[in-house]
Amino acid sequence: MLRAADLIEKNMEELAALETWNNGKPYVQSLKSEVPMVVRLLHYYAGWADKIHGLTVPGDGNYHIQTLHEPIGVAGQIVPWNFPVLLFTWKVAPALACGNTIVLKSAEQTPLTALYLAKLFHEAGLPPGVLNVVSGYGPTAGAALASHMDVDKLSFTGHCDTGKIVQELAAKSNLKPVTLELGGKSPFIIFDDADVDQAVELAHFALFYNQGQCCCAGSRTYVHERVYDEFVEKAKARAMRRIVGDPFKNGVEQGPQIDPEQFQKVLRYIRSGIESNATLECGGDRLGNRGYFVQPTVFSDVTDDMLIAQDEIFGPVQSILKFKETDDVIRRANKTRFGLAAGVFTKSADTANTMMRALRAGTVWINCYDVFDAAIPFGGYKLSGIGREKGIYSLNAYLQVKAVVQPVKNPAWL
Repeated sequence: MLRAADLIEKNMEELAALETWNNGKPYVQSLKSEVPMVVRLLHYYAGWADKIHGLTVPGDGNYHIQTLHEPIGVAGQIVPWNFPVLLFTWKVAPALACGNTIVLKSAEQTPLTALYLAKLFHEAGLPPGVLNVVSGYGPTAGAALASHMDVDKLSFTGHCDTGKIVQELAAKSNLKPVTLELGGKSPFIIFDDADVDQAVELAHFALFYNQGQCCCAGSRTYVHERVYDEFVEKAKARAMRRIVGDPFKNGVEQGPQIDPEQFQKVLRYIRSGIESNATLECGGDRLGNRGYFVQPTVFSDVTDDMLIAQDEIFGPVQSILKFKETDDVIRRANKTRFGLAAGVFTKSADTANTMMRALRAGTVWINCYDVFDAAIPFGGYKLSGIGREKGIYSLNAYLQVKAVVQPVKNPAWL
């Protein structure tokens, strides 16, 4: 794993370019943010590889009791198209650290970097058959992996509906355990004590990053009524300054959506927002007449019953809602079928402490957003998934715990 990290660093520019060809995200994002994070993840889990062990357990009677932490076996892994390089590593690194073999299916839209990373792992000396990458479609290759009797564990990241199918196939085959990291409709809550300029920039980043194609995007922007009007004007101005275009050009912040299906889906939600009488502050249409570029779009006067405030759009569409009381925004933020992440922007430690405990989400970012260190666990409540990835918590998904009990004659002590 450490040698693979070295090879990735050596080939960083090529891998970043492949990822941008793969997905359409800005090249600078691939090069400066995502590929370095891959290296960090490999270093982190390589450090865990020789620190995974069982325990000696005290018990009643003259017995020596211990636990063994064993590899779970063959891990089936299915990664999505929005962060192909990163999520490849989120899944592969802990599975390898625990001593498992892997069959990984890449998304049909983005097969390039998974194959390239597998090549680097084999160059680093990974034995043949330990890491296997399959390029294919969900209903065929994905379904075969989920229902295979010789796969011992599944990890899936993607849409909620597909996650339900994956779990059903796993249950109907050999009841293999499943880790699911699914969708979100994450609240980003701005209180009246916030620095509005900083809040605007952070809320913009939380929503528009990666063309809005992020499962934990801060896609419900709740703003206190005292600063609401100022925030809306500044959020509109920031969105209008966002540079959209060729992701390989310097200065471009937003590339195209992944494919025509996602492109049309985003435009449908924009039309829904307009038809629901939300106020279209800017954007609202495609950009140009070629490619899958969408104008950075901002809606104000959004209410909780609108589709743009309920459904995961997965695009560059910011919905700004107004709130007055803390208890009210907690209730509204939690009134969703998702629970992946949340953001809170406030200068008050008391408010931050209240919110971090009240929000039903797997990650709560306070005065920051999208901080993804290798040691920070990631996963959701409710329909946002089962289990955690990254950090120490992800190791449990790739281990079996075996209890070993044997009698001890005339022990000096127990």
